[in-house]
Amino acid sequence: MIWAEISYFSKWWSDIDDQKRAMVKRLVKAGQLELVTGGWVMADEANSHYYALLDQLMEGHQWLQTHLGVKPSSGWAIDPFGHSPSMTYLLKGAGINNMVVQRVHYSVKKHFARQQTLEFLWRQSWDLSSRSDITCHMMPFYSYDVPHTCGPNPAVCCQFDFHRLPGGRVFCPWRIPPQPITEQNVKERALLLLDQYRQKSRLFRSPVLLVPLGDDFRYVESKEWDAQFNNYQKLFDYFNQHPELHIKARFGTLSDYFAALHQRLNKAGTTLPTLRGDFFTYADRDDHYWSGYFTSRPFYKRLDRTLESMLRATEILYTLTLAEMRRFRKDGRLVEGFPAREHYQRLTEGRRSLGLFQHHDAIAGTGRDPVVIDYGIR
Repeated sequence: MIWAEISYFSKWWSDIDDQKRAMVKRLVKAGQLELVTGGWVMADEANSHYYALLDQLMEGHQWLQTHLGVKPSSGWAIDPFGHSPSMTYLLKGAGINNMVVQRVHYSVKKHFARQQTLEFLWRQSWDLSSRSDITCHMMPFYSYDVPHTCGPNPAVCCQFDFHRLPGGRVFCPWRIPPQPITEQNVKERALLLLDQYRQKSRLFRSPVLLVPLGDDFRYVESKEWDAQFNNYQKLFDYFNQHPELHIKARFGTLSDYFAALHQRLNKAGTTLPTLRGDFFTYADRDDHYWSGYFTSRPFYKRLDRTLESMLRATEILYTLTLAEMRRFRKDGRLVEGFPAREHYQRLTEGRRSLGLFQHHDAIAGTGRDPVVIDYGIR
């Protein structure tokens, strides 16, 4: 399991008891739960100012360091509507060396797939060396949901999203539902899935394949975990018991994937291509260009910049005030009665409100009206 946005994780964390917190720490330490990117949100990369991008990244990383003692090593940006090398540069500076992106123009994806360049070293346009390089994996298909991650045929892939088993609330739009994996059908099901894996693997230079198994608003009930895990484990067992199929399948986090990828590339002496530039403007099909969000809800975009500048000025004044008090007193202490802690708490709330608004459905203007109003109140 991977988790990206710390604002939501921190809300959940504040409501659980010490026993659950200890369990979370054990899962993180064991590598079963990985915190990816570690930003306060999965930020929009077109409208956000780089100060705000940096602020929300710092806020999330500091929270992780304080509560879990971990530092993210992989980036996960599957939902912003286009991607900027500025964000990539900030991630690299924060210690992240590998990342995944998804929403890129379908024609670009098609070209990269033909060239087997969906995995590349993303380099800054001003960098003549390799210091700014970050390994980037671009998902090849339409979406990050299960129907679009196992291979090129969503009607087949949807049959392997076991949250959509008959009788549940979610179904396959292609009207071919998943089947529970049994001894009787495991061979047929495994070979059908393997065919999708192999078609997808032809788009990459390495035989190490990333197949995400998630979507929005998922894994909120234990029965979904059980359905996905138990059925996939039967498929994986079949793969691993039949070496003639030449596949080894297992569950893993993003770090597990990139570790296996780099190991294979190093062993084969293969190097990834280098790429400079951005991925704007995004289109997911036909002439559906996602450019309206560059200017939509301008009042809130303006409010974002106003809050950012006032917050930055206030942080500077607060820091100078504390420094001047300590200099004046000459003993390193503050003036009695000065509410430093209360002011700092307000600054933190301001930073978190600004950070939350960098979300790809907030400053972008793509949130629903009640959500947008809530951002405005904050």
